[in-house]
Amino acid sequence: MGSIYYIERNGQKYAYESTSRRVPGRKNPVTDKVYLGKVDPETGKIIPKESRSRPAEEYAKHYGSVAVLDAVQKDLHLLGDLNEALPGLAQNIMGAAMSQVIDPTCFDNIHYVVDGSVIKERLKLRGSLSPAVMSDLSSEVGRSFGCMDDFFSLRVKRSVDPFVTLDLTSVSSYSWMDGWSEWGHNRDGEDLRQTEIAMVTDGEGIPLAFMMLPGSIADSAVLDDTVEKLRELGCCGRLVMDRGFETAANIFGLLERDLEFTVPSNAKAEPIKKLMSQAVSDMKQSSAFRRHEGHSYKVAEYEAGVVSIDGSCEYVVRVPQSHKDSKTVNDLFETSRKLKVFVVYNPKKAADDIETVMGAVSNTELKLEGTSPRDPDKVYSKLPAFIRRYLDYSVDNDGVMHMERKQNAFTFADNRAGMFVMLASPGTDWDTMMSSYDVRDWVEKAFDVYKNDLDGSRSRTGDPDRARGRLFIKFVALIMRIHMQNVLRKHDEAVLKGDLKKDSVNGKTLDEVLKSLNTLMAIGSTGDWRLTAVTKNVREIFALFGLGEPKSGKIILS
Repeated sequence: MGSIYYIERNGQKYAYESTSRRVPGRKNPVTDKVYLGKVDPETGKIIPKESRSRPAEEYAKHYGSVAVLDAVQKDLHLLGDLNEALPGLAQNIMGAAMSQVIDPTCFDNIHYVVDGSVIKERLKLRGSLSPAVMSDLSSEVGRSFGCMDDFFSLRVKRSVDPFVTLDLTSVSSYSWMDGWSEWGHNRDGEDLRQTEIAMVTDGEGIPLAFMMLPGSIADSAVLDDTVEKLRELGCCGRLVMDRGFETAANIFGLLERDLEFTVPSNAKAEPIKKLMSQAVSDMKQSSAFRRHEGHSYKVAEYEAGVVSIDGSCEYVVRVPQSHKDSKTVNDLFETSRKLKVFVVYNPKKAADDIETVMGAVSNTELKLEGTSPRDPDKVYSKLPAFIRRYLDYSVDNDGVMHMERKQNAFTFADNRAGMFVMLASPGTDWDTMMSSYDVRDWVEKAFDVYKNDLDGSRSRTGDPDRARGRLFIKFVALIMRIHMQNVLRKHDEAVLKGDLKKDSVNGKTLDEVLKSLNTLMAIGSTGDWRLTAVTKNVREIFALFGLGEPKSGKIILS
């Protein structure tokens, strides 16, 4: 797409498009000028010229999805931030990201999506996003660590959400990727090498930053580096994580840095188990009953501590004087770094927990009770550890296998059903803790969109720089896609509450919305484009995303 310039004659301003091209054998480029039309003196918009004849060759390109995506990126200031952080690459990055939202094809096929839509005209891209161009672009972006950090910093500054969520996922790879792809715990259960991705989102799931990590790293080992990276980027919200990050050492590090945080506990440490046992009686008090977002809970709040002894961190809680070594434990507690512990009982979760246990136990009993396997011990050992926790077995003189329930395990499951433990920084109240607990799944949903909707489950390259660059482009696409999903979700919620009337957009997935938008086409060629007929569905989608109603007929794409 060339540049637009204006010439004024007799009080009327005219618009022209100027495009430079190389001619073999000539030293200087040749400039082609195309008359676009008159400029409306009131609105400043170009009134397209009336073409006396149709061009010999016309193209049909997807217009609706690109128009909405362009409005979304402007609303999010994405292209502006890309231009500031990665000048010279921003337009192509945005074009590739838009194409990934429309159709998450492999990077070698991105040019088909771009050429089949008005992305090139809308963003004034120079040249095609061919496989060679995308390969060079991905590699250059992947090597630009400082520029990517600048972009992340700009995104963090634009976020006004009080919560920041952190999680890890794995991306499988058939390649060694110069040591970046390693064997480790594959979260997708695939027998492949993998790289790890640590992603940070705001409280609505909008991605703020990511890091590509070697594949063998554990959740707990990532936290220190991520916290330092977030501080460098200027992020100061409450950090919300899943239980994979919960260790005494990590909690101690967060407290040492005076960070606000909320993290579910895996409830494996003995001091935490003691608080859960104490909570059973404490929750009988009337003050234990709480409400949050229309749901009822029972909660017991405690203060716990974390101490570092000979380089090893552990939790500690205050114990009664009758407890063995109470003076030593309580003295240790007084010198510890303090945190809040919330033991919460959810009646609905309790029913689900019991149903999960009984469903698994009953199915196993029906399957194995009264059978005569050749090797009962082998059959039992192959059962999932979750089942073996609740069931034992015996074999009678006839070799018949009988399943026996473990009383202590069932008693423990009954006492713990519906209970979960949340650890938080000092001064955290009930509402703040539960609000942050509610947003903990957003980053997992962002990963789900990245892997499934944006085809991010494979690296598909052996070059770590190119893999990182592709991840960055998909990261930009993910920002737009999550934002659009949030708009649709809030629209559905408003309709459900009766605040808005039901329309054709209500209940649609984002993919369905994009397909509907793709029915609005731009037909024509350089400087002479017109829109096809506009459906009611397209008009309502445009209105939902704050765009004016599109009109069929003449249109300027740039």
